Amino acid sequence: MKKSSVILLSVILVVVIGMLASLMDAGNYATFADAAEQSGQNVTIIGELNKSKPIMYNPETNANRTEFYVVDKDDVEQKVIFHDAKPRDIEKSEEITMEGRMIDGEFHAVHILLKCPSKYETSKIGIKEPLETSFEAPIPE
Repeated sequence: MKKSSVILLSVILVVVIGMLASLMDAGNYATFADAAEQSGQNVTIIGELNKSKPIMYNPETNANRTEFYVVDKDDVEQKVIFHDAKPRDIEKSEEITMEGRMIDGEFHAVHILLKCPSKYETSKIGIKEPLETSFEAPIPE
């Protein structure tokens, strides 16, 4: 076999393994209760922003800290701390997908994906495709 063929097969194998791993991970969404049980381990939670509570972000005090409240699929509300600037248009989001872990009873998010409503009217185009915005920030030690 040629060297280029071996390299090509290796690349294809890596891509297939990566796709399988991502598919296996796709359905594993947790709740805040699950995150509390798995304290110290990163989990992915889908929820909605509680718009009745304020989003706390003060760049003059700490530009890398945003606090807000999210309700998960079990209707459990939890304070979320994101160690970065306030994600743009978080107030408009329909859904928030967060990766992070529970620390001292608070959910610390390291990655946030916002699904915002479409700017197009559903009746005019027939479908509604959400806009996704992603943000990442490490949890400080």
